[in-house]
Amino acid sequence: MKNPKAIYKYTHTGEVGYMHYVVFEGKVVVLSKLDSLKINFIEENGKLEVTANIKDNNYSEVKCKVERDLSYVQKVYDYMQETNNSYFNEGIEGLCAIIFEK
Repeated sequence: MKNPKAIYKYTHTGEVGYMHYVVFEGKVVVLSKLDSLKINFIEENGKLEVTANIKDNNYSEVKCKVERDLSYVQKVYDYMQETNNSYFNEGIEGLCAIIFEK
């Protein structure tokens, strides 16, 4: 599930998008806005279809969960900031974490 740019392309219910990920405490983690459609989809289905090859449309179903605990979200946010690996730069308000299973 790794690629040099640390980006996954995802799809669900006709939507296609991109997510920037990091490996944090041994898990692949993405920060996302709470109000995004993918969060609703993950919370309802416990999975998302992703590919590490952003030019490809061959997705793999991966189990994942949404973490709303703000202390965890803050740790991930801080790690992304420290490693200069962040998509979000305005704090954690309105964010959650998506944790992917291996």
